[in-house]
Amino acid sequence: MNQTRTFIALGSNIAPQQCIRQGLRALSRLIMSRLGAVSSWYLTRPWGLETQPEFINLVAEVWTGLSAKRLVAELRAIEDRLGRVRTQPNGPRTLDLDLLLYGEEIIDGPDLRVPHPGLVVRDFMLLPLIEIAPETLHPEQGRPVAELQGQILYHQIIHRIRDKA
Repeated sequence: MNQTRTFIALGSNIAPQQCIRQGLRALSRLIMSRLGAVSSWYLTRPWGLETQPEFINLVAEVWTGLSAKRLVAELRAIEDRLGRVRTQPNGPRTLDLDLLLYGEEIIDGPDLRVPHPGLVVRDFMLLPLIEIAPETLHPEQGRPVAELQGQILYHQIIHRIRDKA
């Protein structure tokens, strides 16, 4: 089975330790997929809506035989199973799973954009990715992600709270 190397950002600020563990377990059981490298966990300030608890954020590598659209549907199902409620944009959440990269594909659709638009401008997405896969090419920029740190606009990371899971 052909597998595509993908990277998924995980974030939580409602029972974050528990929800992140459950999210990683769910990713490890994803159909036609296998969990690869997992970054350290980072305590981060909220992005967007700032009057909410701090987050735990990290990035996981997932090798998958699923299409990008099907993978995103599976990620949404995991979020829903863990009690994600979408009442407020950028509001508190049990688990947020964002597809950052899907191989070297560029997808620009109404429901899905890959690479994730926040990848290079948000430190809590880019730095954990660099930690586990610095050589990975950003498909739009054609450069390794490790070379893109100068493009970060939003510095939300407070500190590393846990080494790789």
